Amino acid sequence: MNLHLGYPRFVLGFFLLFSLLAFWGCESGPSDSETGNTEEAFYPIDFCIVTGNDFDEEGSGMIPYTHVHEGITIKFCCKPCLPKFNKDPEKYLVILDEEIEALKKESVSDG
Repeated sequence: MNLHLGYPRFVLGFFLLFSLLAFWGCESGPSDSETGNTEEAFYPIDFCIVTGNDFDEEGSGMIPYTHVHEGITIKFCCKPCLPKFNKDPEKYLVILDEEIEALKKESVSDG
């Protein structure tokens, strides 16, 4: 029996399947929204607080995902960022708060 040749093929096949599923998760499907509003609402920052990806990055193909966490609307670059956020929401909420505070300071100095 030659099991040696089947094992690398299995590992390669598993890796390819996993890669395709991960890639598909960030780039396909309709945009889910916890708010149910089809009109895009104002969001103060222009990047994902989990990955740092810009929302308007050309050619990314990512579909932004909006989630409401304890009354705070949070926009991610894609739906797979939600589980990462849910593992440690405070870590990411600090980033959001810092960015919003910086924008407030910037608008006060401009105005």
